[in-house]
Amino acid sequence: MENADSEIVANRTYTFLDERKAKDVFARIDYFLRSGVHIQREYPKPEELFRFIDKDQNYESLKAYYSDFFQLTLTKGGEELSRYYYLDFEDENNRSKIPSDYRFKKNLETSYIIIGMLFFKLYRLDANIELDSINDFIQLLFTEYTEEKNGLFRLIASANSERSTEYIDKDVIKEIRDAFDEFEKIGWIMWADDGKDKFKYLHSFERLRKKYYPQISTIDEIINKLNAE
Repeated sequence: MENADSEIVANRTYTFLDERKAKDVFARIDYFLRSGVHIQREYPKPEELFRFIDKDQNYESLKAYYSDFFQLTLTKGGEELSRYYYLDFEDENNRSKIPSDYRFKKNLETSYIIIGMLFFKLYRLDANIELDSINDFIQLLFTEYTEEKNGLFRLIASANSERSTEYIDKDVIKEIRDAFDEFEKIGWIMWADDGKDKFKYLHSFERLRKKYYPQISTIDEIINKLNAE
């Protein structure tokens, strides 16, 4: 079987390499994808990275390349102007040959996922569509979503084995900022200012919605369950 796989790879033509722009953009595309970044029209720059991968023939050829050499699936999400591309590291059946230290985080930490779900609940489900600032998100969470905030406090305090209320406040705020920093690294948001507070919500954040939508609507129960474990 191994010989058969080797023969397939040897005889496959990866046509994206024949593109005129390949020499200029493929190295950057490859680095971003293997770093866990979601490539889309607005992020990362320049836009030609997205345009290259968005060509049908290039996408199919790149998909074969990552499957043959890394046992990973190059995945397309969104539609038309909201389209984005990423490598799926979450399939437990794959035998990825990409060293873990080459990427950012292969899988987001549980607390980051919970923070992302809380943000999505406030932003989309509860229609706070003006929410484009980490400070505003923290303020809203701390003042109007007491139950969710307290659950997040307990979750992070438990992870850090801390009980001081003053420390927990600072620790949770830091965890939220660290989560959004990670969201920017993988292309779920992009910073709108140099202070890393205001941001633009990107279409690729929808990947979290698709994966966890039923849980987002019952986020309180999830937080309570995590705290009970």
